[in-house]
Amino acid sequence: MFEESLRVTGVTVTALLPGATDTNFHSNAGMDSIEIGSSKKNGKDLAAKQGYEALMNDEDHVVGGDEETKQQAQDNRTAPEPVKAANHAKRAGLHN
Repeated sequence: MFEESLRVTGVTVTALLPGATDTNFHSNAGMDSIEIGSSKKNGKDLAAKQGYEALMNDEDHVVGGDEETKQQAQDNRTAPEPVKAANHAKRAGLHN
């Protein structure tokens, strides 16, 4: 993995997977009126805290946010790629 090749340099890499987070991203992207834009989002302070704690604990990745977000990530690990793509397309307003 990429982070393993950096270990000898003293650089630590942690991937933060926060799910939908309460920032201006969706609004700036013109997504306010679609499901993902208008849905409940994780707090940015919580996501940042979880990412920082994972980094300090030398974790290579962390799913941030609430338990629902963590469950969605777990479900995505076993879902076939076409199912994940269709679900995302629906939430992103690409399919009615």
